[in-house]
Formats: sequence, C-alpha cells, structure tokens
Amino acid sequence: MRQVTLPLTVKITVDKRSKDAPYVAYSPEVDVASCGPTEKRARENLKDAILAVLEEIRSKRKLEEFFKKQGFESITLSL
Repeated sequence: MRQVTLPLTVKITVDKRSKDAPYVAYSPEVDVASCGPTEKRARENLKDAILAVLEEIRSKRKLEEFFKKQGFESITLSL
C-alpha cells in the first residue's frame, strides 16, 4: 500500500461545558471532528476518525468523488 500525505488544517476549540472531553479537533478539508480530554488526545482521536471515514469511503470506491466534493481540484488515485 502506498502512503499519501495530505496537508490538513486542524482547528482546536474548548467546550467548557464538557467535563469529560472538552477539547474538540476539527478538520474542515474532510469535514470530520473528534474530541478528547486533552488537546493531544483530541488530535489523536481526530486522526483515527479521519482514517476510519476515508477507509469507509475507499471501501465504497468513492474516494475521488469525496475529495472533489471537499474542494480538491485534481485527485488521481491508484490504490
């Protein structure tokens, strides 16, 4: 399997109403969010969530369509 690196923005916010997982990590490029008790854990959870979403989309053979919908101009995938 070939490894691909995508530059993704990660926005961190803190929801002070949440005691268990106040840190929220969000990536607008793939429209995926996750949370955690610390900023580090929220980032780790976000990575896991993005990988799970992309794997599900890949299994449906819709990765190119997904990336184009997210605003990537040109995607060539050979998996």
